[in-house]
Amino acid sequence: MSEKKREDLEPRARWGLSITVVLVVLNILAYIFQITVLPKVLDPRFVELSLPGIAHGYYWQLVTYQFMHGGWIHLLLNCWALFLFGRPVEWAVGKSRFLMVYFLSGIFGGLLQVMACFLWPYYYYGGTVGASAGLFGIIASFTMLFPEQQLVMLLYFVLPVKMRAKTLLAVLLITTGLGISYPRSFLGGNVAHFAHLGGILTGLAFSRFYFLKYVQLAEPEGDAV
Repeated sequence: MSEKKREDLEPRARWGLSITVVLVVLNILAYIFQITVLPKVLDPRFVELSLPGIAHGYYWQLVTYQFMHGGWIHLLLNCWALFLFGRPVEWAVGKSRFLMVYFLSGIFGGLLQVMACFLWPYYYYGGTVGASAGLFGIIASFTMLFPEQQLVMLLYFVLPVKMRAKTLLAVLLITTGLGISYPRSFLGGNVAHFAHLGGILTGLAFSRFYFLKYVQLAEPEGDAV
């Protein structure tokens, strides 16, 4: 059985528009809309992801919830991490594939969150918002594509901790697992950990079974993180 040819790279012009930056800007604009215009024209529950919403057929929530946030700190953290990890992944796999991973991670993460709330109502806090599921899919892709990449992470945003990308993946899986295991503790309170898990699994699956097999990857330029 002949091996499938690896796909050609998409053009990567240095001056080309960064989809990662576009997503960051869209998230910021969406948050401004969320806190100013949205409450005046529409009940936010129509665009937040929730079990009752999906049960009523509001399937657009699987996309719209990804552009809403629970506060400016929530927004800032997601946009900061997306900017750091998104650029090297976008460069490595191309814009269209990057978007595919980002949005499918968000959608699958949202579905997993809703399913968990249906099976175990204990996990239901109310509407789910945030780009975290898509972001976790991108971070998972990064750790699979560049497992030996050296990172400097700020513990509690103060203490610098050096680790390789594959170690970061282990940390994400452990903290997500702890959040799911202890949902009402400080580890898991008011956080959609099942959405995070869905995003991580989607990013890992795309990288392991698609990118690393069939896509000719470009190396990241400079210190991405």
